[in-house]
Amino acid sequence: MVGAYLSSASKYFITTPIFYVNAAPHLGHLYSMLLCDFQKRWLDLKETPNYFTTGTDEHGLKVQIAAELNKTDPRLFCDNLSNKFKHLAQISDIQYDRFIRTTDADHLATVRQFWETVWKNGYIYKGKHSGWYSVSDETFYPESQVEQKDGKTVSVETGSEVIYESEENYFFKLSAFQSQLVSLYKSDPQFVIPNNYYLDLLKELEREPLQDLSISRPSSRLQWGISVPNDESQKIYVWFDALVNYLTSIGYPSSRYKEFWPGTHLIGKDISRFHCIYWPAFLMAAKVAPPEKVVVHGHWLMGGSKMSKSKGNVADPLVIGDYYGIDSLRLFLGANSILSNDCDFTERKLNDHRDLFIDKICNVVTRCISKSFDPARSVMSYSNEDMNLVWKSILERGWDGDLEKAKELNKSYDEIVDDTEQLFSKIDVLMSTFTTHKSIGEIFDLMLKVNQFVNATEPWNLKSNESLQDLSIFVALDVTRVCLILLQPFIPGLSNRLLDMIKVESSKRTATYAAFQQDSSYGQGAKFLKGSTPPLNKVPLRAGAYE
Repeated sequence: MVGAYLSSASKYFITTPIFYVNAAPHLGHLYSMLLCDFQKRWLDLKETPNYFTTGTDEHGLKVQIAAELNKTDPRLFCDNLSNKFKHLAQISDIQYDRFIRTTDADHLATVRQFWETVWKNGYIYKGKHSGWYSVSDETFYPESQVEQKDGKTVSVETGSEVIYESEENYFFKLSAFQSQLVSLYKSDPQFVIPNNYYLDLLKELEREPLQDLSISRPSSRLQWGISVPNDESQKIYVWFDALVNYLTSIGYPSSRYKEFWPGTHLIGKDISRFHCIYWPAFLMAAKVAPPEKVVVHGHWLMGGSKMSKSKGNVADPLVIGDYYGIDSLRLFLGANSILSNDCDFTERKLNDHRDLFIDKICNVVTRCISKSFDPARSVMSYSNEDMNLVWKSILERGWDGDLEKAKELNKSYDEIVDDTEQLFSKIDVLMSTFTTHKSIGEIFDLMLKVNQFVNATEPWNLKSNESLQDLSIFVALDVTRVCLILLQPFIPGLSNRLLDMIKVESSKRTATYAAFQQDSSYGQGAKFLKGSTPPLNKVPLRAGAYE
């Protein structure tokens, strides 16, 4: 059956999870948004059609209780918090195509349609349910998924307290899809990445029989939700409702959705069961293809500990982004993102990484376009030259008369150009698996070599030898141009500010131009004079920063 699902999507569809609005957004929410935004912008760089959604999950008992505690109408409560997530996305330069809310009118209609389709296909039935229920997770857990801890019964996966309850609900025949799910996983080892999460989920599917899933709650207990079609006494389970947002966003049930589906989901590890087991089964029941891929990431810790207000180690992305600059925060999170592990955040690490960017990238730009050099002449002289012939001549007569130095510099040049020519293809492979830390690392490694080349060629000492001075500046500037083009998905503001400084045309900032000697039109009027505003200034650690 799995083999029957063939991808017909003509556009790459990428989603964050939709964020639950029972509390304000934090660094983890930003992290999910950024990983998808990096991917979307990378696809834009390649001029690949794509569609990116994020949004808020607004139904359920937790929201209902939170609204009651705030003495607020649930809809107004959701409006307020949803706007905070939108604000975080806006401030953080998240370029989504749709911000979906589960209270949107089209979503309500889509959920009802999806439910009726699964019902008609025979995979929903009514029955009595007894089990371990978590209010905070809004789900029932089987006996195998709970444990005793500190005198309480808790979920093994989330640590949330559970209580034993019995009630009448609608059920989804999850048990009917065990073999299909195992086949899906075995037929595509890249269905869930990274591999450690894939192996854990496959092991669970092969070891534990799936229990049918309660997918409704009594309206007497839960009022803030979508009513089950033709049964006002029950509300649709919040996860059944929330997961359907991915189809709502692309126009399901109209055939238009197939232009985007199947899509790629980016999620935190704590909701992997919902997205990697329940959701594919729901889709199979509706005769819709499973997702193309589910990318799972770990959590951000603070100084090695889970963030907690009581510990005073909560990182507020708005405060931190405002002080250090949102691109600095974007770059740090991308450069330190290892999907298979939890990641560690401290402001000192962030500021150190910010300083490194200034030292190794910003300073190359400002040095190369300082009054000591003529970047326009450098680009004009070498952007269309046969560099093999240029270096053949230098090797014959020496670098400013030094034959040995010419050999050393030629070796460095060859390595830099080879790395530059391979840079886009290397990063493209890495980005296909959301491996942002290695992608950014490749760029920083190359820029380190550029800095070493500039220091070794000493263009400031070549005033009497314009051809060599221009060669030094051209190599540094052109490789930096390529690196800045490829940094745009990660730091759109800073990279474009630096590209503006070296006068690269807006139309020549795509992947097509991310190669050595691929643009001969930049450099005219590029100058950084004494008193000019630098692209980024170093700042001291923020007062009160958690180090």
